[in-house]
Amino acid sequence: HSRDFNRILETEEHTKTSPLLSFELKQILAAIAHRSGGDAMTARDFDLDNPYGYAPEIWRLFRTAPNAGAFPPGTDGVVAAEAGTPAARSVLRLELRVNAGVVADARFRAYGCPASIAVGAYIAGWVRGRPMAELSTLKAGDLREALEIPEDRAHCALLGEDALRAVLARYSREST
Repeated sequence: HSRDFNRILETEEHTKTSPLLSFELKQILAAIAHRSGGDAMTARDFDLDNPYGYAPEIWRLFRTAPNAGAFPPGTDGVVAAEAGTPAARSVLRLELRVNAGVVADARFRAYGCPASIAVGAYIAGWVRGRPMAELSTLKAGDLREALEIPEDRAHCALLGEDALRAVLARYSREST
């Protein structure tokens, strides 16, 4: 797969639309190659040193995306829900594996800017080991503070809070 990604990048066709698209495409292709075990290309092969000035923790979580993905279909105890912001065209899906009312593991999938992806990664790490009843204490303001999310990206923190509320509502409906 890595050779195919390199061939796409070598054509430079993707740069004709915009530098941002070029950056995003390189990020996506690097992540795919890295996760598929590609040896010809890794994320370090690209100039991804935070060109847009995101806070360091946002950039770290965006680049590494810990807990990204989904549980295999049929995994016991998984409660999933998503939230989206039509204006920003962002979506965050949270999947929590719950055992005896406590989050045993968590995954997320996100479509959006680096801050949206970082919010998903942060929440997936934060919820692990916590009782479901405690999850409602995490608010958008907490996310903004922990990740240093600026005012112009506040909607990303709200997206995280909305996704958490949605998964808690689903858990409440399914556990009664």
